[in-house]
Amino acid sequence: MYIRDYRILTLTALPSWVNAAVEVEGIKHDNMDFLDIDSSFFSMFDVKLVEGSMDFLIYGAKKAAVTREKARQLFGKESPLGKRFKRDNDEYTVCAVVTGLPKRSNYPFDFLQAIKVQGWNYGGSNTLVEIAPGVDIAAFKLKLYEHKMQANHRHVKVMALTPLTSVRYEDPNIVKNVQFHHIILFAVAGSLLILCTLFNSLTLFVSRFRIRRRELALRTVYGASGRSLFAMLSVEFLMSLSIALLLGMFFIRLVLSPFREISGVKPDLSAIYLESAVYIAAVTVIALSAFLVTLAVFKRRTLSANIRGNRKMFRKASIVVQLIISIVFAFCTTLILKQMYHLHNADLGFAFKNRGSVYIPAEYEQIKVLNRKIEQIPEIEESLSGYPPLLPASLRGSLMLSKWDGKQEGEEIIIESINISEQYVKYYELKLVEGAMLSDDGVINDVLINESAAKAFGWNEPVGKTFNQYRVTGVLKDVCNMSPTIAAKPHFYRCRSTWPVGGDGTQPYILFKYNEGSEKICMEKIRKIITEEFPGKRFEIYSAEEEYDKFLKSENTLLAILTLISTVCIIVCVFGFVSMVSLACEERRKEIAIRKVNGATVKDILDIFFREHLTLLVAGALIAFPAGYLIMKRWLEDYVVQTEISAWIYVSILLALITAIVLCVGGQVYRTSRENPINAINNN
Repeated sequence: MYIRDYRILTLTALPSWVNAAVEVEGIKHDNMDFLDIDSSFFSMFDVKLVEGSMDFLIYGAKKAAVTREKARQLFGKESPLGKRFKRDNDEYTVCAVVTGLPKRSNYPFDFLQAIKVQGWNYGGSNTLVEIAPGVDIAAFKLKLYEHKMQANHRHVKVMALTPLTSVRYEDPNIVKNVQFHHIILFAVAGSLLILCTLFNSLTLFVSRFRIRRRELALRTVYGASGRSLFAMLSVEFLMSLSIALLLGMFFIRLVLSPFREISGVKPDLSAIYLESAVYIAAVTVIALSAFLVTLAVFKRRTLSANIRGNRKMFRKASIVVQLIISIVFAFCTTLILKQMYHLHNADLGFAFKNRGSVYIPAEYEQIKVLNRKIEQIPEIEESLSGYPPLLPASLRGSLMLSKWDGKQEGEEIIIESINISEQYVKYYELKLVEGAMLSDDGVINDVLINESAAKAFGWNEPVGKTFNQYRVTGVLKDVCNMSPTIAAKPHFYRCRSTWPVGGDGTQPYILFKYNEGSEKICMEKIRKIITEEFPGKRFEIYSAEEEYDKFLKSENTLLAILTLISTVCIIVCVFGFVSMVSLACEERRKEIAIRKVNGATVKDILDIFFREHLTLLVAGALIAFPAGYLIMKRWLEDYVVQTEISAWIYVSILLALITAIVLCVGGQVYRTSRENPINAINNN
């Protein structure tokens, strides 16, 4: 196939796969993946026919192909050909066995069946295209917009051309526990934590080495070689590393199950242990290399120089690095927590708490009867039927507009429509920004638009303006009922009473509002009523709050991970502070003793240490806060509703770290400063 000068090697259309239950010989099996395909599917994917015929590619034949693995699970060792199964209320016959795709594929399946033939630009499916090597993708996309399959087909107005390797992260039809850019943030956060821990370990090693320099110098005087000193330090390090390795493997085993669930990746435990072994080997090489470099420097210096000591710049730089990482983590975690609270409590343009909906494919009169029964549940405050819910967002009609007041030449707008009523507006507490609300006995052509539609039309005063045959009587606040990173689309609202039932193309729904805290009881009672009223009929009950929480699943996961990493990072930093202050006090015992002999008080000595470490804190904060601000400002820009980066975040983090420094430094320095000066001088 060719589109002008661009050769397409393979092309196939794939809708979103369906996960459904099947019934085989009276036994129900859940979570079966069905994929609708045509014959071109076998050219695109490495799927082979094992046995049977290709009759499952005939649309409407009620035949299906099953994978070898699923055939063994459902039908045992017998041949599945000719076997029957039920899906919903339809019965299918297995006519073929095929090889499957791995579950990590973007398009996993257990059953294959025929897709309804549609145009190449059908919006209900993804079209997978294999393009000849060397094709300019950007130019190819432009050609697609110009291309027409038949004379009566319109041009494609909106299209996204996505590499197959990115589909898992960008296709909204693929369920994701965590967004791809959040995975990147997690990887960066983990790397920073490792860096912080590594700096801490190296700093403690160098500080401890400096304290032991007299011991090592004396060992050298008494004949110890560089190899023996290296062996001594290596054995001490490897013993500590072995304990850390055992604890690390234990925690890996502990968190493996939730990690698999969150990430959607199913790695083998052996693969994780192999990666851990590589990491441990890298840490060991870095540490032993540090030992060699330190010993080489030590051996080249004179004995007196080793005894006198050296500057402490490395230790101070390490403390600053750890403070920077800890402050950035604390800042980001606090702001994410604030944003999550803001998303749950911000004005989204409609009310969704304590609200739910029922979807059931039945006649509208049956829906009305069911609605009356639901209204009689004591915990239900109100209910209404025949209207699409805002959460979960249901399918609705759309128009391609080419005519409106003030239109510029060549402009076109896609706008979605939804039927409402006075009761519907009250139920969702929709907010009128300007103009007048629609009434149930209003004019058929009078409509409301949302703020996004007014902006798309370029109207500063939209009331009274017209588009197509409609006249705008008012503007509603944008309803943010999608992911918080997706801006509201242009919408117009018309009165339901002036249109036939189902006129907006939505499926029958019942919306209900329940008393605070009675969600579980209401759901159980509604489920019981529907089961009695429509035995065996498929239906769905949704909680609006649960549906909204699904949008925040990735953010909640990221928050949990960052909270854990921030806690660990701060603990590492605090332990590093305690250890380094303890080592500093041990190094400076003689200095402290001499100061006391010369009249310095405990308060004077504490002030010296406090000033030194608070100066390091200020230096770290001056770098960390701007870095954290830039990171989180960019992160917040992805959200339609954003919280403010308040001043109290900076102040609270600084106060918390100052308190930690006071406790860490104060305890160690106070104990050292209380020591008898004579003992300190004699022991050094």
